[in-house]
Parts: sequence; structure tokens; C-alpha cells
Amino acid sequence: MKEIDLTVERDANVRKFIVMQNIQSDENEIIFKVDKEGKNTLEDICNELEYECEEYEKDGVYSVKVKKSTEVKGSISDTIDFLVPLSPKSFNEKIINPAILTLFIPQIKAVSSIREGVHLLRIKWVISWDTPLTVYNVKLDDDRYITRYYASQKIPLFNVSFGFDFYITSEGTGSRIKMKEWYKGPFKQLAKGEIEKHLKKAKELLPEFLIKI
Repeated sequence: MKEIDLTVERDANVRKFIVMQNIQSDENEIIFKVDKEGKNTLEDICNELEYECEEYEKDGVYSVKVKKSTEVKGSISDTIDFLVPLSPKSFNEKIINPAILTLFIPQIKAVSSIREGVHLLRIKWVISWDTPLTVYNVKLDDDRYITRYYASQKIPLFNVSFGFDFYITSEGTGSRIKMKEWYKGPFKQLAKGEIEKHLKKAKELLPEFLIKI
């Protein structure tokens, strides 16, 4: 079982980056050693991703065991990767605004800002609804970033949640982007086909669009 000691890392953003990075590994269980603030961060992440989280404390240091699957429980997903002729920093700055989703997701009709890091999406698909979307952005250094869009909404009779992960790393004179879209809710077979279309369109349109803005 993998163990990660985060007690010596004081930067909250770096801690979160390391947690998210390790959660994407092939390990099914990971133990993180953290202080109280780090424990709260891990609890928030586990709640969002529906991972099991066990913890115990000794002398002010918390050991938090995260039991995870490779996917959000009950979700479907797909992943692409592509190169863009932008630095990781530049690419990251351009995708902090989730309005870019309207470029390759026709079901998203509008994106408005509620406050910093939180937006409201107007969606028209099998049904129509509004859902808040939170942007998580973590920088480790100028060559590595993780940006996550996370949306969840309770609609009469069921819950819908979905999101996008962007893993940004430096490669050559540009950046390599690993982009993942996932969905949890009803109409999964329909959603699976739509995810494939979204990612194909994103790979075709997103690099050129981001260069221009």
C-alpha cells in the first residue's frame, strides 16, 4: 500500500495537487499523512469523488486511508490526449473559465459566473436543468497543472454529476494535455456516445481556439 507524507508540505495547493496526482495512479488504496488542514482537504475530495476514507490521529498527525476505484463510482468516462503549442501556464490560464465547454458541448447553452471559481451551467439535453460547476485549479510548478471541472445537481427523482479533468504537462515547446470527461446519472448509454463526440470535437477545435484567445 502506498504511503504519502504531506506533513512537511505547507502549501495547501501543492498538497491538493499531490493528492489528486496520486489518486489518478493505479493504487487502489493510499495512505496520506497530513495535519488537520490536510485532513479536511482529503475529506472534501473523498466526498466529491465518493471514495471511502478512513482516518486516525496520533500526536497531532492524521493518517488518512483513501480507498478508491479508478473511476467515480457508478460513472462512465473517456479520455483523450493532445499537444498544443502553448506553455502549460498559458494553457492553464485559458481554461480556468469553463465557458470553453460551449465550444465542443452543444448541450451546454450558457455559462455564467456566480463567484470566483463557481459557475452556473444551463443545460438542455434529454431534460433541461441548471447546475453549479466548481473549478479546481492546482499548480505544482510552471510545467505541471491539474484543472478539474466538477458539477453535481439533484433533480427530481435522480442526481446528475459530471466533470472534466485536464492534466497539463510540458512537452517540447508546448504542452501535452490529458483530458478526461466523466458522467454519473441516468441515460448512461446516451451519455457514453455524447462523451465520445465531445472529446473528439475538443481535440479538433480546442487547441486552435485557445491559441486565438
